[in-house]
Amino acid sequence: MHGRNWLVRRVERRLGPELGRLRYVASSRKIFWKVLLPCLVVGFVFGTVAEFISPIRSTREAGHFNDPAFFALTSILTGLLLWTMTFLGSFRKLLVFDAGVVAKYSQKHTTLVLRWNDVVPGSIKAVTTIDGTDPDHRLVARSKVSLGAEGQFAVVFQARGTFWVFASNNHPAPLVLVIQGAMQDAGIPDAARAAAGALPAVVLTGQTALD
Repeated sequence: MHGRNWLVRRVERRLGPELGRLRYVASSRKIFWKVLLPCLVVGFVFGTVAEFISPIRSTREAGHFNDPAFFALTSILTGLLLWTMTFLGSFRKLLVFDAGVVAKYSQKHTTLVLRWNDVVPGSIKAVTTIDGTDPDHRLVARSKVSLGAEGQFAVVFQARGTFWVFASNNHPAPLVLVIQGAMQDAGIPDAARAAAGALPAVVLTGQTALD
């Protein structure tokens, strides 16, 4: 199964007895390229400061920056390390089980489980935009939570009084169809009829209210 890494397998082992079989892994990612250069700049700032506070060079005398290659290497590596910290929010997944969906599962205490009987079938929709921007930014609701990183498509549904949005660059049809099939198999009333109205994706041209 595509996207079934070690972390997903760990969640599958932990929640499988409760939620049943893992049916699908929906992936979303956003690489923060725009912050790479600022992180490198900060890395050089840290490197410069280190040149003056290093225990082996306690004064601003000859000897500072006497190894430019080492200074540049350590500064670049520091900047890259800072940039990789942004990866914590760059990759997200939505797991579809027999009995519901799971998100935010990197830590046990943050794991979000939404069972099918919590989901309003008629609220399931696939949306997109003409210009390829994230449709999540155009969806407005009194209570809305983003589960994806970013993308030109999004699947939105209502559960527990909140609208949940999973944005991704992958086409939403596979995710919607798997959700529909799982809800039907779970015996959720009107699952087939309501979920069938989620496709094709609705094109958003402006701010759209979900409530």
